[in-house]
Order: sequence, then structure tokens, then C-alpha cells
Amino acid sequence: GSTWTQQQKIQASDAQASDAFGFSVAIDGDTAIVGARLEDTGATNAGAAYIFTRSGSTWTEQQKIQASDAQIGDTFGNSVAISGDTAIVGANSVDNVGSNVGAAYIFTRSGSTWTEQQKIQSSDIEPNDRFGYSVAVDGDVVIVGAYQEDTGGSNAGAAYIFTRSGSTWTQQQKIQASNAGGNDQFGHSVAISGDTAIVGALYED
Repeated sequence: GSTWTQQQKIQASDAQASDAFGFSVAIDGDTAIVGARLEDTGATNAGAAYIFTRSGSTWTEQQKIQASDAQIGDTFGNSVAISGDTAIVGANSVDNVGSNVGAAYIFTRSGSTWTEQQKIQSSDIEPNDRFGYSVAVDGDVVIVGAYQEDTGGSNAGAAYIFTRSGSTWTQQQKIQASNAGGNDQFGHSVAISGDTAIVGALYED
């Protein structure tokens, strides 16, 4: 009816101190994903995400996922989103082409198994952009926030939209506020539904 009741408390099957399980969460129907950005499997603070599914009223861990190229301090799981059999996980501290450039990883489910489909980064990625701080997905479209991107001013921020054709994701557009200014942090939060996206800029003045 109109009453909400706690259905279940969930934790990772391999929970450890300081994993930060629950830093990010998302749900679609009977599937939930939870980020643990400081999880240490493979490397200190590399991060992980955990997928749970519901049968009846019981939630069970389906799979723990991590980046195929996980490194120390990536913070994979800083952001998570899910739509059907597609999930996206942000790792805003990835350093592969510069300090804290960031990345996002897309996973797809076949049966009950999740597999990394693609790692994505912006076409103009630069150090300290923090690409992947926020992520959202709806079907074959994802949006990724990079709140410290500097076009338009230091830390003005940007968001990037990618679309999927077959199994390949391609950047469709970089978006910024029409009145972008320094330290606006556009891209700190993102969401998408169909042909409409919204981006938060928490320090716009």
C-alpha cells in the first residue's frame, strides 16, 4: 500500500574493514548493484561492486565485479548504475593516462554471469578530470560525469554521453552548461531517462 518496510540488510560476502560498501547504490527491478570503492581485492582501494538479485523477498549476492585492469587507488565503485542486463561502474581515480583521469566500466549479464563489455573514457581526457565520479544508464545510452573537467574554467565540469551499437560503446557528445564557469563542478551528479538527461552542478554561483 503506502507503507515502506525494511526488507533486508545486505552486505558483501567478503566484507572487510573500510571497504566503503554502500558508497553508491542503484536498482532496477529485482537486481541491485552496490559500490564498495575502497575494497582491496587485487590492490589497495582498487574497489569493487556487488550485484544482488531478489527471489521472492530474499536478496542474494549474484556476483562481485571488478575492473579487468584494477590498480591501487582506482576507487572502482565510486558510482554505479544499472538498467536491465547492463551495469556501469565509475572509477574516478583511474590513472592510466594521467593522475585521476578516471574511467567507467560497462558490464553485461548473460544468464546469471556479468562480464566486462568495455572500459570507456572521454575523447579529451586529462589529468584530474575525475571522469566516472557519477554515472547513469538507460538501455543503450550512458552518461558519465567528470566534475573537474576544465573546459570553460578550472573544474567547470562536463558530462559525456555514450551510445551502444552491437557491443561497442562510442562517445556521442560532450555536454556542458551554457553558462559554465570555474568550480561549478557540472557533472557531480547525472541521470538519464530515454532522450532526457540531467546534470548537477553543485557549486554554480
